[in-house]
Amino acid sequence: MTLYQTTMPTKQTFLLLLALVWLVPANARGADEIPTETEMIATLTSADAPPADKAITCKQLAVFGSADCIPSVAALLSDPELNSWARITLEAIEDPAAEAALIEAATTLEGLPLVGVINSLGVKRAEAAVDLLSENLGSDDDLVAQASAMSLGKVGGPEATAALDEGLKESRMNIRSAAAEGLIRCAEQVPSDQAIELYDLVLDTELPLPRKVEATRGAILARGKAGIDLLVESLKSDNQRIRYIALTTARELSGDGVPEGLLAARSDVPSSQAALFLVALGDRGDASMLPAMLETIEQPVQSDTDVDIKTAAIGVVQRIGDPSCLDALIAAATDDNDVIAAAGRTALQNVGDDEMNTVIIERAREAEGDALETWLQVIGARRIDAIELLVDAAERDDTGIQTAALTALGDVATLDELPILSKRAFSNSEDQDSGVHATALKAVRAACVRMADKAACVDQLEAAMKDADPASQIEILEILAAMGGPEALLAIEKSALGNSYALQNAATRLLGGWMTVDAANVLEKVAAKRDHPYRIRAARGYLRLLRQFPMPPARRDSMAETAMSLSTRDEEKRLLLDAAGRYPSLKMLELTVQIGENSSLQNEAQAVGMAIARDLEPSDRVTDLLNDLDIQEVKVEIVRARYGAPGEEVDVTERLQKQVGNLPIIRLANPNYNSNFGGDPAPGKPKRLTIEYRIDGKKGSSVFEENAPVVLEIP
Repeated sequence: MTLYQTTMPTKQTFLLLLALVWLVPANARGADEIPTETEMIATLTSADAPPADKAITCKQLAVFGSADCIPSVAALLSDPELNSWARITLEAIEDPAAEAALIEAATTLEGLPLVGVINSLGVKRAEAAVDLLSENLGSDDDLVAQASAMSLGKVGGPEATAALDEGLKESRMNIRSAAAEGLIRCAEQVPSDQAIELYDLVLDTELPLPRKVEATRGAILARGKAGIDLLVESLKSDNQRIRYIALTTARELSGDGVPEGLLAARSDVPSSQAALFLVALGDRGDASMLPAMLETIEQPVQSDTDVDIKTAAIGVVQRIGDPSCLDALIAAATDDNDVIAAAGRTALQNVGDDEMNTVIIERAREAEGDALETWLQVIGARRIDAIELLVDAAERDDTGIQTAALTALGDVATLDELPILSKRAFSNSEDQDSGVHATALKAVRAACVRMADKAACVDQLEAAMKDADPASQIEILEILAAMGGPEALLAIEKSALGNSYALQNAATRLLGGWMTVDAANVLEKVAAKRDHPYRIRAARGYLRLLRQFPMPPARRDSMAETAMSLSTRDEEKRLLLDAAGRYPSLKMLELTVQIGENSSLQNEAQAVGMAIARDLEPSDRVTDLLNDLDIQEVKVEIVRARYGAPGEEVDVTERLQKQVGNLPIIRLANPNYNSNFGGDPAPGKPKRLTIEYRIDGKKGSSVFEENAPVVLEIP
C-alpha cells in the first residue's frame, strides 16, 4: 500500500495498522510506554520528522487521539504521502471537530487527496457534508464526482437522495452509474415504499448492467409478495445476469404470503427457467412447499423440459421431505425414465432422518415385487439396520429381490451375518443363479472391507475357505487382498506357500499388486524357494515394492541387497538397476557394480552407475566403484547426432552437446528420447539415435535403439 493511497482501508487493514502501533521500536516511543498525545502532536508538527514517523504517529492517534490532535492531523491532509494516514485518524476520532476538519479540507483540496477526504466523509456518514458532496457530484474530475456519489449514498437522507437523483441526468455514464449506486445505498436505508421508488428510478434510467442487476434485486425484495411479478418478469429477460439475480431473490424474498405466491407463480415462469426456479424454491427450505412438489412429481412427462422439472421437484423433496413423500419417491425411483429413476433413488437415500428410516422399514415389510426391490436398495444405501428383513428377503425365490437384499446386506451386515453372505457367495450349488452368486460375492467383499474387526473377519473367511471348492477359495483370496492389513496378508501367505498350484498362482498374483511394503517379507519367502513355480513372479513383485513405494533409505538399501540375491535373470536385474537409478546411494552403486560384471548388462550398469555417482558425495569409494565399472574420464565431443526413422530423421546435435560430460556415458535430461529431443519425428515407427563423436580426439560412431542408455564405444 502506497502512502498516497486514496481508497479507504478495510476493517482488516485497520486492525493490522493498529497492531503495527505496538511494533514501533522502543527508541521511537520509550521502552515501557507509548508517547503521550502531546508528544505525538509534536511529531506531526515537526519539520524534521520524516514522513514514515508521521504515518506511524497517525496510526497511534487513531487509537489514543482526542479532539486535541485534530488540527495537527488535518494539516497533513494536503500532503499526498500522508493524506490516507491522516484520514485513518480522523475517521476513528468520534468528535464533531474531526468531521468539520474533513469538510474544511475538502473545500481546498483537489485530485486524489480530495477523493480520499470525500471517501472519509462517506465513512463518517457526515450529514453536514451533503451540500459539499452534492456540489462535487458535478465536478469535472470523474474520480471526485464518483467518490461524491458513493459518499452521498452512504450518508443517505432526503437531501442526498435528491442530489443523486440529479446525478442520474449526467451525460457521463460513469457518473450516472455512480449516482445510481449511491441511490441503491440510499434505498437500503429507508422504508420499503420509499425504497421501491428509488429502485424503480434506477431501473428506468439508462445505466450499465451491474446497476440494473442491483436495482432489480432491491426492487423485488422491497416489494415483498408484490415483487413476485417483477421476479417472474425478470426470469423472462434475455440477459443471463438478470435471470440469475431473479433466481437469487426467489431464495431471499420474505414476508406474508411469499411461499404461496411463489408457488402460484410457477405457471408463469418460462419453461427454460422452470427447473431452476424449483431448485431455488427448494433452497428456501419451506416445508409448506412439499405438497406442490409432490404434485409436480406425479405429473406425466411429455418432454425433456418436463424431465428437468420433475427431477428438480424430486431434489426439493429430498431437502424438505417427510414420510408423506415416500410414495411419490418410490414411484419416481421405479420410473421408466432413467434420469427420473436415478433422482428418485438418490432422494430416497438422503431424505429425512431416523424417523424416516422407521417408516421405510415398515413400508418394505408391506411391499412386494419391484417396490420391495427398490425399498431394499434404499435400506442398503441408507445403511439402515434392518438385518432380519434383509435376511428374509435374501431367501425369496425372486432373483431381483434376492440380489437387492444381498447387496444391502453387504452395506449393513455385521460379523454375525457374515456367514449368511459367505454361504451364498462360496456355495458350489449348481442351482444357484449366476447373477445372485456374483452379487453375493460383491456383498461379502463390501462387508469385509467395511468391518472394523479385521482379525475376526479374516478368521471367518479362513474357516469358510476350508470347506470351499477351489474356485471359491480363490474368490476368498481376492476378498482378503481387497481388505488388506497384516491379518489378511498372513492368510494369503499360507496359500502362497501351500501345496495347491491354483492357490499359489492366485496368492502370488495378489501379492504382486499389494499396496503396502509389508508384503515384501512374504514375497521374499516365495522368491527364495527355488522350487516354487511362481518364484520369478514373487521376485518381480518384491522389486515392484522396492522401486515404487516410499520407505526409509536404509530399508531400501537392505531390500535392494535382498533383491540382488533373488534376481537370477537379466530381466529382474534390469529392474534392480532401475531402482538403483531412482534411489542413488553407495549401496545401490555397489549393487550396480555387481550387475555390471555380467557382460550382457555392462553398458546399462555403466550408465546407471555414472548417474548414481553424480548424485553422491565424491569419495575414494565412489571412485573405486566407477573404476570397477571400467568408467574413466575422457574428452567427449559430439560431432553430429540424428534421431528418427530412415528418411524421417531430425538433427539433435545441439541438444545432445548440452548434455555431454567428461565420460563416455551421456545421461539424458529425459531418458525418453522423444521427450528429450523435442518430440516424435516418426510416430509409430521404430527409431534410432545415431551419434558421430570424438573421444580424446579419436573419431567414433554409435547407433542406439529408441530409449536405450547412451554409452559411447571408445575408439
